[in-house]
This record gives sequence, C-alpha cells and structure tokens, in this order.
Amino acid sequence: MMPEFKHIVRMAGKDLSGEKKVQLALTDIKGVSFASARAAALVAGIDPSMRLGDLAQEQIERLEDILRNPAQYGFPSWMLNRRKDYDTGKDIHLIGSDVDMAIRSDIGRERRIRSRRGIRHELGLPVRGQRTRTTGRRGLTVGVKRKETRLREEAAKPAKAKKEKAEAAPPEKAEAKKA
Repeated sequence: MMPEFKHIVRMAGKDLSGEKKVQLALTDIKGVSFASARAAALVAGIDPSMRLGDLAQEQIERLEDILRNPAQYGFPSWMLNRRKDYDTGKDIHLIGSDVDMAIRSDIGRERRIRSRRGIRHELGLPVRGQRTRTTGRRGLTVGVKRKETRLREEAAKPAKAKKEKAEAAPPEKAEAKKA
C-alpha cells in the first residue's frame, strides 16, 4: 500500500513542500546545500528525484537524522559546514536555527575580544575587505548640489542661527532680573 501523499512535510523546524523533489526540497532548510541534500538522500536509500510528499514517516525521520549528524553516516569533513567548532573543536554540521545562533555567538565573541572584524560589525561597515570609498553608503546622497539649492541653504543658515539665539537669550535675561 502506498503511503498517503503529504503536501507539506515538517523537517528540521521548517515546513517543506511535498510537491518538490527530495534533493530540491531539502535545500530549503538553512545549512543544507544541493550536494549535501543529494548525498543525504542517497545515504538514506531514497531516490533523490522522488517527490518529498511520497516518502513514509520513517524515511523522513531517517533523512532528518542524517542531515543533523552527517559525520556519523560517513560524510567527509569537507562537506560539513562548521569544521573545528570554536567551543568543541570537532567537525559538526548545523542546520536550521542553529546556524543563526552560531553566527550570532561568533559575532558576539569577536565584538567582546575587540577584534578588527568585531569592531567592523559594531560600526556596520563591511567586514571582509570590501572597499568603502564609493560603495555601501546609506542615508543622504553625497554629491554636487545645484547652485539654487546651495544658495537657499546658505541663506537659511543665518536666519536659523538668529532665531535660535533669540530663543536662548530671554531665559538668561529673566534670571539676571531676579537677582
């Protein structure tokens, strides 16, 4: 008897489309590449071109276990996404929200030890050596202003300064009269 088709399959904390092929559907999980999805399907004994919704629950659980612990199933260390983990020193593979948590903790550690990368993360600047002279600008545009705009701004500056000076002066005079 053929198992009932599932349109949505829950794996690694994410809802995956049952309409997609296994190797393509698994790539929707953060931390799973096309190559690792195909390898996991082959290790599990599943045809990678089969639709994910056609799999039995046991096959889905086996696939998820392979994705969480690929080193136990013979995956080479170069295929893992976190080699020589900072905390454990082991080669591990992270998927789902674990990837985000690891990145967040790595950035926090770099900020705490005040490394160059950590400081650049704090300042919101490019971290990996990109140039900043012309790219990565946010906020107001930098460039040449039109002559009329520049003249209007220069004319508004003295008027604004006089207005601020007049607003600041009366409280001082009032204090002098009281004394």
